[in-house]
Amino acid sequence: MRTVLGRYILEVTVFVCGALVMIYEIVGSRIVSPFIGTSTYVWTSLIGVILASLSLGYWLGGRLADKRPDPKVLASVIFVAGGLVSLTIFIKDIVLTAVASAPFGPGLKAVLASLFLFGPASVALGFVTPFAVKLRMLSLADSGATVGRLYALSTVGSIAGTFAAGFFLIPFVGSVRTLYIIAASLLVLALVFAPIAFTRARVAVLVLLACGIAGSEASAWYLW
Repeated sequence: MRTVLGRYILEVTVFVCGALVMIYEIVGSRIVSPFIGTSTYVWTSLIGVILASLSLGYWLGGRLADKRPDPKVLASVIFVAGGLVSLTIFIKDIVLTAVASAPFGPGLKAVLASLFLFGPASVALGFVTPFAVKLRMLSLADSGATVGRLYALSTVGSIAGTFAAGFFLIPFVGSVRTLYIIAASLLVLALVFAPIAFTRARVAVLVLLACGIAGSEASAWYLW
């Protein structure tokens, strides 16, 4: 007999990814602020870039779901999203230093910083909901209810993520550690969603990412 988690894993996945997208966006403003400030340009660029990236992800995710409607494929996409968020942690200072020193106006700097740091992972996260719709849809007769339910869950997750980021994670955990949490949550979610999708190579990458994050965290504590 399937467990409750197994029965509703798609709904859980959509909710969690919806929350993580908003946490990622809000934390993004804190990550870039020491380099390019917190102006209207920054918020406009973050919101615009992430929405554009999600839109691209929705389109690509829907096409991929039609071609390969396999839970293992969705698990792999979530795994990639976690890896891209992890990459944000390691390249943020290099990218932001380069962008801040570039001879561009503040608006273009904000767009470039948002695009390079937060665009790729947002595209990957955009795959999740249309892919989940494809996997959950049993027939055309219930397609409207399925689409409505899953997109509602994604939006509710985004609302929860917004309050979690602003009221708890950023004030009490910190921006960089929140990125660790986002990356770890996605990697764990991918493993829970479809363990069979992970070959030894992917597990090795996951272990290396975990060690890298742990090492960075330990260094941060030591230097502090």
